[in-house]
Amino acid sequence: MSPTIERDLPPDELADVQAGLLPVRYDHRMQDVFLAQIDRLLRPGIRILDVGAGRAPTIPVGDRPAGCRYVGTDIDAAELAAAPPGAYDLAVTADATRPLPLDETFDLIISWQVLEHVSSMAGSLDSMHRALAPGGVLLAQLTGSRAAFALVARFMPHRIRVAAMSRFLGHADEEKFPTSYDGCTDHRLRLLLAGWSQVQVIPFYRGASYFTFSQPLRRAYLGYENQIARRDVRALATHYLVIAHK
Repeated sequence: MSPTIERDLPPDELADVQAGLLPVRYDHRMQDVFLAQIDRLLRPGIRILDVGAGRAPTIPVGDRPAGCRYVGTDIDAAELAAAPPGAYDLAVTADATRPLPLDETFDLIISWQVLEHVSSMAGSLDSMHRALAPGGVLLAQLTGSRAAFALVARFMPHRIRVAAMSRFLGHADEEKFPTSYDGCTDHRLRLLLAGWSQVQVIPFYRGASYFTFSQPLRRAYLGYENQIARRDVRALATHYLVIAHK
């Protein structure tokens, strides 16, 4: 159920950054920060669990190191079935909020833009902690529940939200799923990860792309976002990158 990550693409906002219409924090993609963290941890024989990847495994087969075991889970069996042939060594239909039905552990668990969709952040982090081998690492990126666009989305029926994002932002319908935003704040994430050995929660302030349909609205939004970014108001960040060691 996670959206596809394309490598080696310039950020959509780069032209606006170069024209001075967007601040320099938009001159790279958040995906590339996430992928760089993954690349730093890859090694031959690594065991990887991709949570919520569905039809779009985060690491393509050709980019995996020698001897890598790559397991994918998703709550939707149809999403897993839509993945390219050979995308996973094992594909498991499972609810991430419950203990995963696997008798193996993993060196690395990755989750790209999935955890805002789960019904229980506590349950999801617990199930992933159980699935990690000693010393294993969780890399997860998610949307913050107090981002301006998230607050709007929470008051819209899912069907209407998908239609609006398709019409005004050009987002693909098949990559949009219902959101819960349970525990999607810096404070709550840190509380839930308190028992892990090492934890980083890195905030991003990157919501302008949701307002491209109206330049006056985007300018007004950026005035707000620039202030919270300057002050590093993590409670209001648009996205978080979690790096947690078991």
